[in-house]
Amino acid sequence: MRWETDVKLAEHTRYGIGGPAPKFGRPETRDVLATVLRETQPGMLRVLGWGANVLVSDAGVSEPVVVLGGDFMHLEHGDSWIETGAAAGLPTLVGEARRSAFEGWSFLEAVPGSVGGGLRMNAGSTDTGLWDRVTWAEAMTPEGETVRLTPSEAQPGYRTVAVSDAWVFLGARFEATPGSPTEIEKRHLRRRRMKVETQVYDLPSCGSTWKNPGAPWGSAWRLVERVGMRGARRGGAQITERHANFIANLGDACAADVWWLMAETRRRIHEEVGVDLEPEIRLWGFSEDELAAIGGEG
Repeated sequence: MRWETDVKLAEHTRYGIGGPAPKFGRPETRDVLATVLRETQPGMLRVLGWGANVLVSDAGVSEPVVVLGGDFMHLEHGDSWIETGAAAGLPTLVGEARRSAFEGWSFLEAVPGSVGGGLRMNAGSTDTGLWDRVTWAEAMTPEGETVRLTPSEAQPGYRTVAVSDAWVFLGARFEATPGSPTEIEKRHLRRRRMKVETQVYDLPSCGSTWKNPGAPWGSAWRLVERVGMRGARRGGAQITERHANFIANLGDACAADVWWLMAETRRRIHEEVGVDLEPEIRLWGFSEDELAAIGGEG
């Protein structure tokens, strides 16, 4: 595999924001990935999927970054299962499930990102996560060994999974139950229509900025609105009017703009309501102080 140097990560994220990575590679086979992992200090490699849920700092990152391709993009299915590589897209997965008339996949309609990223954050709706459909998933350890995980071993939760960040997801097998093609098509179209009407797809964003805080507040957007931050703007970034839990890049936003809106929102909510929101998006390259201000992890 050939490493590229000083690659701007803005070109590889949905936000279109972010500084450079010192090294950038595209492993296309398990053997190549295993070599990269063995040659890299554990915890010092970042894996980027579609960049649909990542905000990269303006300074970039200090670690090498890899994007999986090649063999990791496969997708196939049988009568009661679907298997995909980690680089396959979630839209591709849900589209295959819809065309094959498999029940229970409409929760992923209009959710961007890769399967690997979806496994890492248990992507989905408030009530259903990707791991609810997993039979097994495979990941590679820093030693280059492949491990097969069941949901009970991975312990998925709301936007989280108990699998070391140093492990790289390779792919998964998902359960798939045949159903009525007509009814499944209706459910998928209904779900997509609802998402498009209530969320923001015409501007770059990372989707929901904050995890929902749960009872008694329910949705994070309600708290954002309560403290007067709906529509707030900083530089080229804005908390959208349509959905107060989305921060959009209006065209010339930098990571500092998004960070400021997050920090100010979280500060107001903490002071006025006493709730400390947790970011749903992943944050790369920020200092400990910057992360602390928004309740995030690197």
